[in-house]
Amino acid sequence: MHLPCCRHTLCLVLCVLAATLFPGNLLADERINRPAYLSISVDPQLYDSNLWATSYQETLDQFYSTETEDFGYGLAEGLEKTVIRGQIKVLPGYRIEDQKTFRQEGEPDSFLLTLDLRYTYGLGNSSPLAAMATFGTCFLASPVNMFSYSAHLEGHVAVYYVDKDRKKIRVIGKGYISESVQKGNFFDAQEMAQEVKWIRHLTRDTLADMKSQILAELPLQILQRSWRKVADELNRTPTGKRQQMNTRKTPRKARSLTEAAPKALALPDMIRQASPSVFKVLTEKSTGSGFIISDRGYAVTSLHVVEGADEIKIQFLQGSPLKARMILSDEKLDIAVLAIPPENLAVLQLGESSSTNVGDSSIAIGYGEEVGLSVTPTTIVRVEEYQGVPLLRIDTELAAGNSGGPLLDNFGRVMAINIRRADGQKEKVSFAIPIDEAKRFFSHLLD
Repeated sequence: MHLPCCRHTLCLVLCVLAATLFPGNLLADERINRPAYLSISVDPQLYDSNLWATSYQETLDQFYSTETEDFGYGLAEGLEKTVIRGQIKVLPGYRIEDQKTFRQEGEPDSFLLTLDLRYTYGLGNSSPLAAMATFGTCFLASPVNMFSYSAHLEGHVAVYYVDKDRKKIRVIGKGYISESVQKGNFFDAQEMAQEVKWIRHLTRDTLADMKSQILAELPLQILQRSWRKVADELNRTPTGKRQQMNTRKTPRKARSLTEAAPKALALPDMIRQASPSVFKVLTEKSTGSGFIISDRGYAVTSLHVVEGADEIKIQFLQGSPLKARMILSDEKLDIAVLAIPPENLAVLQLGESSSTNVGDSSIAIGYGEEVGLSVTPTTIVRVEEYQGVPLLRIDTELAAGNSGGPLLDNFGRVMAINIRRADGQKEKVSFAIPIDEAKRFFSHLLD
């Protein structure tokens, strides 16, 4: 591979193995200062089964009650950490009739979250054929896992604000789907006790997946819709006094004479620090790069990489590919926010592009096509404006696939996001959106 020796075009290709959305300009750690109530109903539909007409009915009834309660407390804990500052009370019971009265009336000056779950259980489409094959081949004595028992879980979340006069204001409605399959043999399919085990396994599996989906998407949407629809109510504290929203930036503290200034990182140290946070984006039409901005499961990439994709996956240096969902986008900035499973995530530190000057050195890191993780030293040559958006122009051509990756300063902090490439008069050049502009778009998601 040819590597230009010019300092400005040096590309070190490494295969590494080892607040405009909210009225009032909410601060990043702002949460809604209201209590909330969580009501969950479960409607299980058991096809190809007579379990409800047997002694197992009591067992299943207790199981659904326990699992619904655990699921509700898990959701409440996650929402209290991200969006609701007040306590979230989980209503008892899993049948909608147990909570019907409270759903109709609500509690004044609080939020009401309702989650209606509809389970469909039954043998998979291939099971009848498996039964015919079993009888026709005389392998009844050999337990072969040819049968499948599946669960389809549909969940609908509705969020309401109940004002002081008990008027319910609908904030948001959102649907979720989760599916799971359990394999078994002919003999398992004939035993009700085994069927109950399958239902337990599938229920826990689909509930865990749905909780992950809800906690990845709902907090952001509650913040957006609540402040848009009931901003006047939320500006009033629960005691009835008006709350003055803080729209000014917190002034920087002067550096103490004894406080050590941050030290620039050597390139190998910068790579070790940043690489666990940077990932490759994979869709059926293109590839790109991205990085983690919150350990709650939020990441950033370029919108043109994921827009219109049927399936989005991300791949870190280590581990298996993970599914991702686009939950927020800005066409003007060409930025998309992805939601991913919030497990063992390394957050990349964000800097301040306001302190960036022309002539400053920087490091672009991302997954160029077919070259693995690439690290490109470059320099800021000027600031240009494109459709009203300030862009940092760098003096090095970034390989295709780097869109959405971070542009780092000498301390390993993100100063910009690589989002586009363009042809200059004499050579190809690349641009990046300053991180200060980008943070206006997703600051409410930061830890």
